[in-house]
Amino acid sequence: MRRLGVNVWPLHTVQFSNHTQYGAWEGLPTPNEQISALVRGIEARGVLGSCDAVLSGYLGSAEQAEHITYVVDRVRRANPKALYLCDPVMGHPEKGCVVPEGVQAHHAECSAAIADVMCPNVLELGIMTGHSPANVTEVVQAARSLLGNSTRLKHVLVKHLAHAGLRPTQDFEMVLVGACEAWHIATPLLPFSRPPVGVGDLTSAIFLARLLFADSPSRALEHTASAYHAVMQATLEAKEYELQLVRAQDHLVTPPRWFAAQPLAA
Repeated sequence: MRRLGVNVWPLHTVQFSNHTQYGAWEGLPTPNEQISALVRGIEARGVLGSCDAVLSGYLGSAEQAEHITYVVDRVRRANPKALYLCDPVMGHPEKGCVVPEGVQAHHAECSAAIADVMCPNVLELGIMTGHSPANVTEVVQAARSLLGNSTRLKHVLVKHLAHAGLRPTQDFEMVLVGACEAWHIATPLLPFSRPPVGVGDLTSAIFLARLLFADSPSRALEHTASAYHAVMQATLEAKEYELQLVRAQDHLVTPPRWFAAQPLAA
């Protein structure tokens, strides 16, 4: 996000040695109360009103969820126009859930009610709606059910369709759903021996950054997919498991290959 021009105040929910999808890691969750305390400190400096958005992702404990809700409330009190994008991290479609007990329930019951944008993958969408989508039509229907249950939620970006995609063995696919419109976008899958970690974090961050720069939702989706593909290409060329963000930093801003979003029937 910083490379895209966004000033970021990071509040870490965990301090881990590595991504949990490695299967083993060291480190601890951030003390729950520290998250709220840090925001109170920022607020006391008189600058919280300059915050234009909150982005939440992996939660180290279910108790942290209440502190994220507190943060969103304090930011909106200072800046009513601030966006909240929730990336409800619960797991990877092919690897199961890797989050502490209680986090799933919070996202399913609370997150969509206060977020402006939700960015689940297809597994997380299924958990939140109680129905596992099997195709693109069902993905759109499930996303619309989230939208219909919230007066605030404006868009759902399903950031990895996996088996529910049109060409799941050939493309990485995403769907963006609003109240009256929906778009599908696909980029070629690259031949990794094991998929790199952190893709969901990358796509959520790019999408929010482009919204903050006043892109239309469909244009923000196109930039997200195009930048994602450039990072994945750089990662493949480096023969690495970790996303090569520094190597691909210029392509985050100006992707060398642009992918177009296709409107879906409303």
